[in-house]
Amino acid sequence: MKSTHRYFPVNETQRSWGLYATCAGHSTTEPGDAFPSPVHPDEYFFDWHKGRTLHEWQFILIEQGGGTVEFQSRRYSAKEGSLIVLPPECWHRYRPNRKTGWTTLWIGFGGDLANRLASGAGFDPVGEVRDISHARNFRKLLANTVTDILERGRDNIYSTAARIPSLIASLIEEQNPGSDGTSHPGIVHRAQSYIAEHAAETVDFAFLAESMGIPYRTFRYLFAKETGTSPLQYQLDIRLTRAQNLLRSTDMSIAEIAETLGFNSTWYFAHFFQKRVRMSAATYRKKHRLPI
Repeated sequence: MKSTHRYFPVNETQRSWGLYATCAGHSTTEPGDAFPSPVHPDEYFFDWHKGRTLHEWQFILIEQGGGTVEFQSRRYSAKEGSLIVLPPECWHRYRPNRKTGWTTLWIGFGGDLANRLASGAGFDPVGEVRDISHARNFRKLLANTVTDILERGRDNIYSTAARIPSLIASLIEEQNPGSDGTSHPGIVHRAQSYIAEHAAETVDFAFLAESMGIPYRTFRYLFAKETGTSPLQYQLDIRLTRAQNLLRSTDMSIAEIAETLGFNSTWYFAHFFQKRVRMSAATYRKKHRLPI
């Protein structure tokens, strides 16, 4: 594996500013190479069987080759021109195809402003893979930003971080030309953001569709076409992801988690979790508990 990368500690001043870059790099994994490479810091390294959860956003662009990307309940085949979008606190794992390998470039970023921009852009809070093979401006801007970070290192960290909104804006504009939130992708992205923000509440999807100016049946069709699932199932996917994160990283009881995530009863949550994950919530916590 060939890799050039930089990782940056983030200080409190940067966090207060609300926007910061955490890492950037590019790498090539040849067919048959071990993956991931142990050259990365411990908090970024992961084992395929356990996966990984980060505390930042990452854009990972596949420039050549292909591979597999998995989130909690979704599996994607990624190829040249695919953009892996990793949200904070989202369990994931990915690897290149052993026959083809892949070449990737990536950038990590975070902060309160980054979270607001990402939410407004409609990025899936449980992770996603987008086909951006035709988004030439975004790909060029991403490559230039990564190169600039690698060359300048810690110099001008604020002006470097300030390029992240331009990256997100470029992606929105190229994937949703003339996007004002009224195109079909724009409507779905707005709905995704709304559902994520109200995931623990009972969402009236018919009212949500009406507020966006389209019939409910049309809304359901467009949502399923864009995301591959229904609005309700999408909300449940978010609840499941958050439940798994809470089981791994907190001492909250099963009942407290069920209440926090808006389930009607602890029994219903336990039944739902068992059915989706194929193990009880208690067993999942024992197997995947993170050190505190």
